[in-house]
Amino acid sequence: MITGGSFRERMAGLTNRILTRVGDCADLEDGSEVRGTFENPSLDPQAQGSSGSGKRLASGIDAAELDEPRFNVTHEVAARLPRGAKLTIKLLPSDGGGRYRVVRQAAAGDGMVALVLELDHERTADIL
Repeated sequence: MITGGSFRERMAGLTNRILTRVGDCADLEDGSEVRGTFENPSLDPQAQGSSGSGKRLASGIDAAELDEPRFNVTHEVAARLPRGAKLTIKLLPSDGGGRYRVVRQAAAGDGMVALVLELDHERTADIL
């Protein structure tokens, strides 16, 4: 049972404990590790429209947002990751893991902050 502190403090403690047990890990550029929940809609079979499932996306969904992977984190973690920050999601590549850059932050709708991500493609050779 959680006691003491404000409601927000108690919920933050509970959220951190849940993320520690079941959250996804990401490494930051400074070598520290943070936890959150990674989602990549382009890997979701419902978003791709599996035949015969009877499930379709609502017509009000912005197609540009469909392929945007997100890493949902607490406000404290989001404060450390401004636009342009890089992080590595520690999942298998087939599950969307890899190196990403923060494009923007958005309210996740559940008290968390969604870090909208894009793949970070490093240059491997100079173009002449």
